[in-house]
Order: sequence, then structure tokens, then C-alpha cells
Amino acid sequence: MMNFKLRITNITIPSWRRGLGRLIVLSILLVTSVFSFASTQEDYNKANAFYGEKKYDEAIEIYNALIEKDELSTAIYYNLGNAYYKNNEIPLAILNYERALKLQPDNEDALFNLNMANKQTVDKIERLPELFITNTWRNIVSSKTVNSWTYYTIGLLFLSTFLFVIYLLAGSVFIKKINFYSGILFLLITLFCWIMAAQRNQLNLSTNEAIIFESTVTIKSEPNPTSEKLFTLHEGTKVTLLEKVNDWSRIKLPNGNIGWIPSEAIVAI
Repeated sequence: MMNFKLRITNITIPSWRRGLGRLIVLSILLVTSVFSFASTQEDYNKANAFYGEKKYDEAIEIYNALIEKDELSTAIYYNLGNAYYKNNEIPLAILNYERALKLQPDNEDALFNLNMANKQTVDKIERLPELFITNTWRNIVSSKTVNSWTYYTIGLLFLSTFLFVIYLLAGSVFIKKINFYSGILFLLITLFCWIMAAQRNQLNLSTNEAIIFESTVTIKSEPNPTSEKLFTLHEGTKVTLLEKVNDWSRIKLPNGNIGWIPSEAIVAI
């Protein structure tokens, strides 16, 4: 019986060919991205045109299609909320205004329209009073997204580093002092922004909210339909989600009331 050996030889691809291959791949990705952006922009403009013509159902369909393709932006959620508002679908309008504000908490138009939509809901729930310092701190943290606070942190860190470099290289004592103390100041602001980013991220992880979509829903003391009735809520009301058990969700209201609601009655923000 004759034995034989299979020898595998490594094929070396010239470096210029590897470089050409990478260039081709990058070119394809770039062209694909450009066409994808152009298509998204075209659909977005088409939806806006339908909205301007008061064809709200058509506009809603396109906005939702963009969201399903992961084209998430404050503008799309905001415009979708407006279209639902014009269609008198208030819970859906509130849901999308809230989602727009999750991406851009300081969007004044979304805040104003959300306030207008909330005025049309049945439930008017007062928030439990908080300490002034606690409320102010939460408002500052929530005023920007995690990404925004991170961008500020990185930008200020580069600025403070640049000032310290000038301090080390400058020949004048006066210029050294100015750049040293300015660097310290911006470094402290950088630390503040970093803390805000961490706090905002923690707030996002710890806070799950939803909108009620049932016209009227009874909140129960336990996660079963035969348990004691606590109170009644209506569509459009925002609640905080605490936990989920089977088909029930435990919720909390701004006034501190807690109870169980069927999970199918709410949609997460």
C-alpha cells in the first residue's frame, strides 16, 4: 500500500493586492451607505409631504417603516407623534413624543407638544413633592443624553490637555499661570460632565417607563384578575415599570401609587 502526503502550501497574496481588496470593500460600503442615506432621506421627505397634505395615515406608514429599519431619530419620532396627534390618536402621539425626548431631552418642540397631548388625557396625576436639590439634580442629569454628556466630557478633556501642554511649553510666567488655572478649571468641568454621563446612564438603566393604551384599565393589588381593585387608569397615562410576572406588570405612578396591570395594556417607551 502506497502512502502519500498532502502538503498544504500557504499562498502569499502581494501586499498591493490586499490593499486593493480593502479599497474595493470600503468603496462598496461607502456607495451602499450613500444610497441607503439617499433612500432614507427620500422616504422621510415623502412622509413630510404627506403630512403637509394632511394625509396623516400615509405619513404614519412611512415614518413607522423608517423606524422598523432602525432609522431612529428625534425628528422621525417627533413628526410621527405629530401625525398621530392630528389623527387624534393621543396615546400613540404621547408615546412617540416621549421616545423623541429620550433621544433629545431638551427638544423644546417635543416638550411643548407632549404637554399639549397630556392635557387631553383623563388622568391628572400630581407628582410627589421632592427636595429642591434632588429635583434640580435630576433635571440637570436628564437635560442631556448619555452621548451628549460623553461628547462634552471628551471635548473638554482635550481642551484641558491642550492648555496643560501650552503651560509646559510657554516661556512667559504670566501665560503659564493663565493656562495652568484654565486647565484646572476645564478639568473640573470635564469631571462634572463625566459624572453627569454616568448618572444619566444609571437613570436610563433604572427607569423603565410605558404608556397605557387601554381606554380604561383596572389596577390590581396582585398579578391576577381576581385580586383586589386598587384604582383605575386611562389611555395616555405614563407609568414606571417596576417588574414583570407572567402577563402582568407592576407599575408605579408619580404620586407613589403602586399596583399590577395586564402587560398587554401598556407599551414601553
